[in-house]
Amino acid sequence: MANKVLLIEDEVKTGEMLKKALESEGIEVTWATDGAKAEKQVEKGKFDLIILDLKLPKFSGDQVLEYIRDKDPYVEVLVYTNYQDPPVMKKLINLGVDAYINKGSDADLWGTVNIIKSKLDPFSNEKKESVLEAIPDDMFKESKETNI
Repeated sequence: MANKVLLIEDEVKTGEMLKKALESEGIEVTWATDGAKAEKQVEKGKFDLIILDLKLPKFSGDQVLEYIRDKDPYVEVLVYTNYQDPPVMKKLINLGVDAYINKGSDADLWGTVNIIKSKLDPFSNEKKESVLEAIPDDMFKESKETNI
């Protein structure tokens, strides 16, 4: 099953490039081009990760993040922007943004894709196996003792 990502980006070229790059990696991408459309997408379904620009039509990125946190406080949100206003950044931290990636002319598209992939699957197969091997065999067996 493919990971589901909501991309909230109003710049068409940036959105198209990132969407195509993520889809080429087997990631299912829903793209919203403004804050209102983003809120409708969040209302419709669950996402494994949300990529959020801050400068958006209709609602600002921090307003959209407030809405997202109200609807799904556990979804990972990655801010993808070149906007860096200290009061807004503080608000994002307080709202629990999970990561920040600077975009712009010098941004590395494939570096961004790799960061997104690492957020979607934080454990390599080797790491997953080592964690599972560390769990004692009897941990999930029902206890034979009865409580009186």
